[in-house]
Formats: sequence, structure tokens, C-alpha cells
Amino acid sequence: MVMMIESDKPGADAGADARRILLVHRSASDGLCAGCLEFTCTFAVYPCTQARWALRVTARDAAGGQP
Repeated sequence: MVMMIESDKPGADAGADARRILLVHRSASDGLCAGCLEFTCTFAVYPCTQARWALRVTARDAAGGQP
């Protein structure tokens, strides 16, 4: 599965992108990010950079959209 995120979309779609990223970038049983290993063949400790961004966006959305 390949996931493409468009960088020129309006900010309203950031929440949807964040949820998609969190579906892929999840913790494996060894503590590494399964998404990073699968898509970029890199060993990254979970939460990776993408997962941290997605977690910040979903937390912001849950708090009412405030940064």
C-alpha cells in the first residue's frame, strides 16, 4: 500500500491526512515504527516524525482546532 499526501491541499484536510498516517505509522512489537520500515525501509523508534505530527494534529482537532 502506498499513501500519497498532497502538500498543496487546504489545512482542513490535515486532520484526515493525520488519521491516515496514524493507520500506517504504528508501533510494532519491537517498538519500531511499522510504517517507516514498510515504506521507507528505515528503522525509526515509534512515534516517528510522521506519527508525532499526526498526533499533534489530531490532538489540536480534538481541542477545538487551536494550535
